[in-house]
Amino acid sequence: MTVRTPKPQDGAATPPPRHTQLRDRELQRRRSAMLSAVRTLIRKGGVQAVTMRSVADAIGASTTMVYSLFPDKAALISHALERDFVQLSRRLLDAAGTSGTAAERLRRVSHAYASHALEHPLQYRLLFMEQRPLTTIENSGIEYGNLSEDAYALLCGLVQALASEQGRDLSAQEIQTAAQIIWEGVHGTVALRLSTDKDPWFQRLALDAHLDILLDVLLAGVATRWASLPAGAPNSGKNTNKRPPAKRK
Repeated sequence: MTVRTPKPQDGAATPPPRHTQLRDRELQRRRSAMLSAVRTLIRKGGVQAVTMRSVADAIGASTTMVYSLFPDKAALISHALERDFVQLSRRLLDAAGTSGTAAERLRRVSHAYASHALEHPLQYRLLFMEQRPLTTIENSGIEYGNLSEDAYALLCGLVQALASEQGRDLSAQEIQTAAQIIWEGVHGTVALRLSTDKDPWFQRLALDAHLDILLDVLLAGVATRWASLPAGAPNSGKNTNKRPPAKRK
């Protein structure tokens, strides 16, 4: 009896050869091992402990192999932290939801951000309190503008919505600056809570109450600042530094 190899149906993609599948699986295994090694090195010695050589040595590979999968140290670190950024971004996206005003959604996102940081202090320090080399958008492990991965795009979109609700037409740079001010305020609160939360010198409110007051001040200050600037005033942010508008997908 002759056994004939079944032919793919019309329009069906021909599967890659077995040797190609094996090669791809091996490359994926090595890539995962490299990213795991990066996280271990950072935990033990900080970002400065990560080099292409130290990663290669950690998994028993050559630096050539590491370079074949990642162009440089910055890209390697970015991809190693990708799942942490995605975890945070998805939590913030869920908190934002679609109901309520932009200010209400900003508050929910800010509270979720602070809660996530205090629930995952080591992860938060790694993402936002450890200096690391910068990578290009193209080589990043995070998709630029994708709200489920890019939390900054979500924040900029909420600031843009807030400005629209208040009848203000802010430039792209003004939106980014306002978003950064809000982020910096919430980050500062989180960073101090992580480093000095039990310090007897400070008599603090509960985190939620403190954040609400902080956001009252920040949002009122941002609104007053740009409402008081005449068109074309210095530092009004009228330039071409644009970021794609953030829309929920």
